[in-house]
Amino acid sequence: MEKHSSVYLVDIDNTLANTWPSLKDYVYKNENHRYRSLPIFIGMRDFIKNKAGKDVKVIFISARSYFSYSVTCNWLIGNGLSGGSVILVAKPDDKLEYISELLYRRINVVYIDDLSHSHELGMMQLYEELILDLKQLPIQYLGVNEIDLINSDYESINQSVKESIQDH
Repeated sequence: MEKHSSVYLVDIDNTLANTWPSLKDYVYKNENHRYRSLPIFIGMRDFIKNKAGKDVKVIFISARSYFSYSVTCNWLIGNGLSGGSVILVAKPDDKLEYISELLYRRINVVYIDDLSHSHELGMMQLYEELILDLKQLPIQYLGVNEIDLINSDYESINQSVKESIQDH
């Protein structure tokens, strides 16, 4: 990777994949079955596809079990994204290690992650301390508000397309 290229680190659950409803009504035989069934946010998918290119590397990073690696890669590919750059970590805080490594290598980082939890309990909460730590770093951080805008902009612009797709 070139010294001055940019890396987009993109979270999957509740950022790219509409995950929380699958936790609320858990009707799956296991986690991999649940991951395979997740719908994608079209706005975020298209945003990422438009960013990926010669000067931008996209890496997907998610707090999931390593046993879900293949399912995660296949889900990305099945949704029109590259499944070749995936990092799975044990917990959200572990993502900071990868951001720090990229910064050490003097790579521009754009980090896209809702950093939220407990949606399925009816009370979305943010990982406030982690977000504060991220805001101290020389990165561009797109959080829950920016993610919502990316997805809602797509939905409002493409509402008629969405309705016609649902009819088929």
